[in-house]
Amino acid sequence: MIKPAQLILSIFIFSLITTSAHAHHLMVSDAWIPEAPPVTPVMAGFMTIKNSSNKTAEIVSISSKDFGRVEMHLSKEENGIARMLPQSKLTIPAHGKLTLKHGSYHLMLFKPQHRLKDGDSAELVLKLKSGDSFSVEFIIEKSAMQMDHSQHQH
Repeated sequence: MIKPAQLILSIFIFSLITTSAHAHHLMVSDAWIPEAPPVTPVMAGFMTIKNSSNKTAEIVSISSKDFGRVEMHLSKEENGIARMLPQSKLTIPAHGKLTLKHGSYHLMLFKPQHRLKDGDSAELVLKLKSGDSFSVEFIIEKSAMQMDHSQHQH
């Protein structure tokens, strides 16, 4: 026989799981931050965001206790000059995806609060236009250039 306290706890846990699973319909994969030298004041963040809902989703802000400030940017070439344009939102189309990568949309992570090395992680909180928010764990990884360089020293 289930005790009333167990029933209430079970209902509460189920409601948390249901709310978090259906609040935003977004799935994040490949969330990573290239490792940078310890004195670097700005880092970059990349990820792929998939939207499984019938509605467009918009990320309107991103924050993190691991960084002083997080901005959303788009790298774009204009008149032969590469520019990083701040974005007020990131839009993920219904049943679509948005990939943040070098030379395109990406995150600028200002003032790391502590040294982040290969294998560490940083938590970023994504806030949606709907008012929902969710956290994503970003893994710090050596960049391809760093890995290529270290692999060629035989």
